[in-house]
Amino acid sequence: MKLRIIRPDEEEQFSIVWLEVETPVGNFVIHSGHAPTLLTLLPTHDIIFKLKTGEQRSIAIVRGIAEITREGATIIISE
Repeated sequence: MKLRIIRPDEEEQFSIVWLEVETPVGNFVIHSGHAPTLLTLLPTHDIIFKLKTGEQRSIAIVRGIAEITREGATIIISE
């Protein structure tokens, strides 16, 4: 599964196993094949993901949205 993180000044891509995000309606854990959806991310919460190498990472966000597809996710962060 691919994860793209887009910020105003840079873009990163990761190959991941899963992604966890906090939204105003609750916590979502996304795996490959997840139903397509758009999510508003809860301000000042981290997104957490596990790389295919086994390493777990987190990225702090101020504000953002997530577009989920069956093949991956795109996180757009406004700072």
